[in-house]
Amino acid sequence: MLEATRSLLAEVGYEHMTLEAVAAQAGLYRRYLSRTWRSKAELVRDALFEDVVDFEVPDLGNLTDDLHHTVSQHVELILRPEFLRGLPALQEAFRADPQLWDTTLERHVGPPVDAFEWVLSAALVRGEIESHLPAEIVLNTMTGALQLLARLGLMTPEALVEHGVKLVLGSMVEVGSP
Repeated sequence: MLEATRSLLAEVGYEHMTLEAVAAQAGLYRRYLSRTWRSKAELVRDALFEDVVDFEVPDLGNLTDDLHHTVSQHVELILRPEFLRGLPALQEAFRADPQLWDTTLERHVGPPVDAFEWVLSAALVRGEIESHLPAEIVLNTMTGALQLLARLGLMTPEALVEHGVKLVLGSMVEVGSP
């Protein structure tokens, strides 16, 4: 079901994707969808963010390399066609359904925030930075900017990664003096 959802999102977008079409593409009955997901938005959320919990937390020995690795994973996710076409409408659904947003925060936003917290805490311990904004603010600021740039098609994947790293290093951490 999740693969069929991703495929249809990439093909027709959120607005034109129907649960009936997802079920048909997956070779299942529509009733199955209704038993598993309470809404189209919930299904799309799970399809888009299914593998976020698999983000690797790097330990490459320095903040810049750790950030580069972490930001690369985010850029890989946000450049997927289904993500680019599905996320804007899903964000509207989050505003309309606070419970959907709360479960998304817990299940899909929490793991990347934890990864960023680990990366930033390791940099603090190594003495590379003196302080940082909360990991949730760092992550949301960076990914929001990168998502917009990705949707606009203004940068290559490599440039998006570099921009994300610069955003964090340039404004969200306080670098100690050498």
